[in-house]
Amino acid sequence: MSALDELAQAAATTSWTDAPEDVRRRTLDLVGDVVAVCALGSGRAELAALGDSFATATPEGPATAIGTSRGWPAASAAFLNGCSVAADQLQDGHRLARGHPASHTTPAALAIAETIGASTAELLSAVLAGYEVGARLGVAMGGTPDGVHDIGTWGQVAASAAVARLLAPNDAPAMRRAIELSAAAVLLTDAGTVFGGHSGSHAFLGLSVQHGLTAAQAAVAGLAPRAGSLERHFLRVAAAQPVGLDLGLSNGRFGRWQIIGGYLKRFPTCAHLHGVNDAVDELIGRGVTGADVAAVTVDAFAGAARFDTVADDELAARFSVPTTVALALRHGRLDESVVTDELVRAVRPLAETVTVRHDPALDAGYPAGRPARVTVVLRDGRTESAEAGRPHWDAESAPEPGGVRAKRDRLLASRFGDPRARVIGDVLDHLPDRDVPALTAALRAAAG
Repeated sequence: MSALDELAQAAATTSWTDAPEDVRRRTLDLVGDVVAVCALGSGRAELAALGDSFATATPEGPATAIGTSRGWPAASAAFLNGCSVAADQLQDGHRLARGHPASHTTPAALAIAETIGASTAELLSAVLAGYEVGARLGVAMGGTPDGVHDIGTWGQVAASAAVARLLAPNDAPAMRRAIELSAAAVLLTDAGTVFGGHSGSHAFLGLSVQHGLTAAQAAVAGLAPRAGSLERHFLRVAAAQPVGLDLGLSNGRFGRWQIIGGYLKRFPTCAHLHGVNDAVDELIGRGVTGADVAAVTVDAFAGAARFDTVADDELAARFSVPTTVALALRHGRLDESVVTDELVRAVRPLAETVTVRHDPALDAGYPAGRPARVTVVLRDGRTESAEAGRPHWDAESAPEPGGVRAKRDRLLASRFGDPRARVIGDVLDHLPDRDVPALTAALRAAAG
């Protein structure tokens, strides 16, 4: 049996119910996080306009686009939710795979589960199966070529695997077709659009989720690419430094779970900035404030040091070391409430005091972490410095008890208000014992 056959067999038979407790808990945390991040993103003006535009030419259907009260065809709901989850840079990720697995698998799986009436256990199994496939492919890619962002590459294949797990449970040949057909038709999304903070990047994740969903439908129906597309095409065109596929299986099932090695975001920024963000957060905890700061020096690994431009708007700010440092120091926190156009412009003088330097000695700490050192010179002449390696909420640096739920509830309340957010939160807290319509009905009612 080939490595791909083994991967397909493991994915097709993945069961959330039979998974270890820490895997089940992380899956639930990720689904709740994706739902809340989608909800926040759906309130952005450009995405509200996108939903209105789609509504004029799209018939109603059985699936839910978070932030809207009507029903949508599955592919449309998956697209709109994929756009929303990317917009505020609060989506989940996997550092070693260099991408965002649950943010691809959850919108695709939710749309199909709602459409076919799948159980909650099947929905969670699909999210988990897609995550495990996608993260393994991401690790095998060793990154993407220069100029190509990871969105639309292995994340799309993860979405296909999730959908195949729902539509053809225990069908390893269908899963293999889904993986290979999606791998044969991946997007190559422009990193410049993403890292420059342009709104078109919202569509990249939405398109890859939608594309992965439809590719899986085609594969389950029997459509297949030329054999070997994963190695012959995908790993040659979309991968930077491909290595062998490390399956981590035990008795034909996933044994080493990639989902435990993923991360959730504490800050609404590109994940490369999270080491810097953590170090600044430590300084704030020591009492450092923007009013006290005369200058800041940030030393970082290459992946973070390139984000050295002062931002002019909130989208670009999410990819700016100087601006996010200034926002955090000025407001004593870095969350979605302080990353606005008005506040970004207001901190520009402070951001211009931030010097970003590439320290080659820190490069060895990536991808094991996102190392950074932040030094502030205070107005009284004193200096304070903090360092970070692996960011909080990443892999074994697990969130503090209640941290993920607090983030989830805060985002839901920001979008829908406290009473409606509490209803959604209650369903998510008891999701294994509730059916899928209970969640989607709560989401539609909150948007009504």
